[in-house]
Formats: sequence, C-alpha cells, structure tokens
Amino acid sequence: MDQGDENAAQLPIGKDQLRDFAGSFATGVVVLTTKGRDGTLFGLTMNAVSCVCLEPPTFLACVDRKSATLVPLLETGAFALNILARDQETVSNTFASKTPDKFAAIDHSEGTLGVPLITGALAVAEFQVSKTVEAGDHVIVLGEAVASHQGDGAPLGYFRGRYADVGP
Repeated sequence: MDQGDENAAQLPIGKDQLRDFAGSFATGVVVLTTKGRDGTLFGLTMNAVSCVCLEPPTFLACVDRKSATLVPLLETGAFALNILARDQETVSNTFASKTPDKFAAIDHSEGTLGVPLITGALAVAEFQVSKTVEAGDHVIVLGEAVASHQGDGAPLGYFRGRYADVGP
C-alpha cells in the first residue's frame, strides 16, 4: 500500500454513506417538544435519542443546529421526548415538515415543565437540560428526566428511510 492509499483510508465517509449506515439501525420514532419563552410551541421528529444512564436518569437528543426548536429548547432548558405509537405516522410526518404551526392539528397537553406532551404517544418523558455538547452540525442535549409515563401498544418504527413494524 502506498502513502496515498493509506491516507485515503483515513478520510471520513460521506453524508450519504453515513445516512445509509445509520438507516440500517432500526429505531423508534420520537418527537422532541419544547416551549419558547413567549409560549410558542416547538417540536421536531427524530430518532437520534438514547438513554445515557439510570443514575441520574439521563437521556440525550441530537438536535441539528439549524432546527427552529434548538434555540427555545436551550433558552427554557426543558423538553419532552414523545415516543410515537404505531398509529402516529401522521404525527411523525407533521413534526418532520416545515409546517409553521405543527401543533394546530395534533392533540397535546401541557406537562409538568410546561412543555407540550403528545396525546396517544406510546411513552413520554420530560427533561431538564443538564448539559450540552457541540458536535459538528448538531448539539447533543443531555437531559435529566423529571416525569414520565407509558401507554400500551406498539411503537412506530423506522428502518432504511421508511416506517417499519418493529413491535408486537
């Protein structure tokens, strides 16, 4: 192997390759919701979430720096993760869109922290931001859970760019 081949092997893969790789990981579908200081509700569909630890009860969410939801989330320091149920594709599509008032046609209630909670979600937890980490074009938001509840049913899954059946 010559020097050129060795250096080429160390270059990062492209966005499309990474998207293809990440798409092979079957995930649930989550809507992150928050409320701006002025009371405006914000939310976005995502699957880049993970449990970090149980003590303290911490989850992370990776939010694109260009997302309209990021600034209000950081200003108020509170958010909810709404794990969508199998029958909530419309909810997922609404929060993945550029629709100005995403909550207009979505049933929701106000949580303990004042953030919107999506009615019918399979599970919902509310978080207070405990730390943020800048990572390329995203901000990793770590939140400590202060409230949660779970419903019955199956999750809305996502696999290779499509909704998928991942539960019972």
